[in-house]
Amino acid sequence: MAVSRALGADPNARYRRARRSDVHALVPLDQRSAAHALIRALVGEGVTTYFGVPGGPISPVCQAILDTPGASFIESRHETSAAFAAASYWRASGQVPAVVVTAGPGATNVVTGVANAHLARVPMLLLCGDVPWAAEGRRLEQNSGPEGLHVEQMLGHLVRATVRVAREQSASTQALAALEAAREPTPGPALVVVPMNHARRSVEPPPTVLRSSVERREEAPRPAVVAAARWLADAERPLIVLGAGCRGHEAAIRRLVDTVNVPFVTTPQAKGIVSERHPRSLRNGGMAASHWARRYTAGEVDVALALGTDLDDSAVGPTPYVGRLGRLIHVDLDATVFHRNHEAALPVVADVGAMANALADQAMSEGLYNSRARVLLREARAESPFDEPDAADDPRDPITPHRAILDLEAAADGSARFITDIGEHMLFALHYLTADDPDRFHIHLRLGSMGSGIAGAVGLGLADPSRQVVCICGDGGMQMNGMELMVAADQGLPIVYAVFNDARYNMVHHGMKQLYGRGGDAWHSRWVDFATWASAMNVPSARITRPGQITPQLLGRLRRLGPGPVVLDVRIDRDVRIRGGGRVEALQQMSVEDPS
Repeated sequence: MAVSRALGADPNARYRRARRSDVHALVPLDQRSAAHALIRALVGEGVTTYFGVPGGPISPVCQAILDTPGASFIESRHETSAAFAAASYWRASGQVPAVVVTAGPGATNVVTGVANAHLARVPMLLLCGDVPWAAEGRRLEQNSGPEGLHVEQMLGHLVRATVRVAREQSASTQALAALEAAREPTPGPALVVVPMNHARRSVEPPPTVLRSSVERREEAPRPAVVAAARWLADAERPLIVLGAGCRGHEAAIRRLVDTVNVPFVTTPQAKGIVSERHPRSLRNGGMAASHWARRYTAGEVDVALALGTDLDDSAVGPTPYVGRLGRLIHVDLDATVFHRNHEAALPVVADVGAMANALADQAMSEGLYNSRARVLLREARAESPFDEPDAADDPRDPITPHRAILDLEAAADGSARFITDIGEHMLFALHYLTADDPDRFHIHLRLGSMGSGIAGAVGLGLADPSRQVVCICGDGGMQMNGMELMVAADQGLPIVYAVFNDARYNMVHHGMKQLYGRGGDAWHSRWVDFATWASAMNVPSARITRPGQITPQLLGRLRRLGPGPVVLDVRIDRDVRIRGGGRVEALQQMSVEDPS
């Protein structure tokens, strides 16, 4: 059962005891604008953290954030980085964030981050400024209205709602309506355009919005539950596939895998949903899949239960979750994911948490238990899950990527969160890191944008500044989005930026070599001394070239040099790869398939 929040929070609770005629007098003269009313309303609904870049047309909103108790403004170095940081903040904290951008380039710069939030179903509120008269046909620079960039149309496909503030008195209620659209029924970004002329005008504090409370019960369809439970129990080689849509339902998912004797695998985005140390875990499948998952799925799975995943190429990769003659039970709230890449014998539109609990109940009530799976699981886990079984002791110099990953894991705090950026280093992080709880590992893979992990680390750090964050990134991503290091430094966030420095777009280099037989020097870049670069911003740093240099003592020594982030310039052996771990194999196969 899911119960929504009471929807009538009073954004002006501190004024409640005053007579209505006195309320306006209690608000400071310089805080009576529509922008202030809007921010107070959002803070009252729990939107307290605002990521963004200031600018002229959005300045009234920025000032309102600074003036409003309980609100904090995190100044990013790029609008899309602000959106990536906001997405990570939401996942780590559960609080809906806002992203604040100005008209013109602010609106265009944020598109990539909004697209990521759309694909990953991340609720966030995008507050976009606009020039005065933007909807009236008159001409000003950076016009983002219908006569200019038309930001509503530009972002329309990516947001759950678009609202343009038409009257200053309605600014706060329109923002609250957009917030509800961002939260449910399918979470995602929502857009509120705030023209500067409306935002600056004085308004009476709006009356409290009273709405009925809503109780929604999620129940899985009974026939599907009975059929799925029996199919799994009778299967010769059953498998449960956990996708990113299982996040938020961790307790129900854990109950399911504890109840049924069926091996499970996670997609890359769901890594750690259930601990990878669980006795039935095959670790992650799909891109950079573990060898446990590869060995098990090589035997032709005859019944697969896929929960909360669209089974795209990154999710499946070298681990076909259902054999050629097998049956797929596919569960998701979004019916458009069914049959697109894999035919479903039993497609089920349902809340994955409700489905997991119902399946566990059914298995217990009928005594359903798959006795065959124990032997198959033991066979799959008989050898190392890793491409390099002795990766933790690899003595090669320069340091190999897998040794660097495992040295980082051993050196980090036990409660540290890991986040990876996009690139060749991502494959090693997926393959070798062990996620023993749902909050251990983070990745923005739906869009696959370089720089997303670098900015996302800021959001993780802000969600809980007491916990260490380890960001595994490449030199290419750091050149794109590395100035977010300044945001981490300004906020004093305990982030370790481990830059896997190989002086080329390594994933592109190896992918081109696989596809066309040559990599060449086209994807090489200059060597960047990231240790010196970090020092220029007064951020402690160290260069790593050999195995064993990344230790708890090194990280402790760097942290003692000052609060905030540290940078490790890790000069890796760029020719070491994970066999069959990338996306190129799937793309290569798809590009030559005959759709007919």
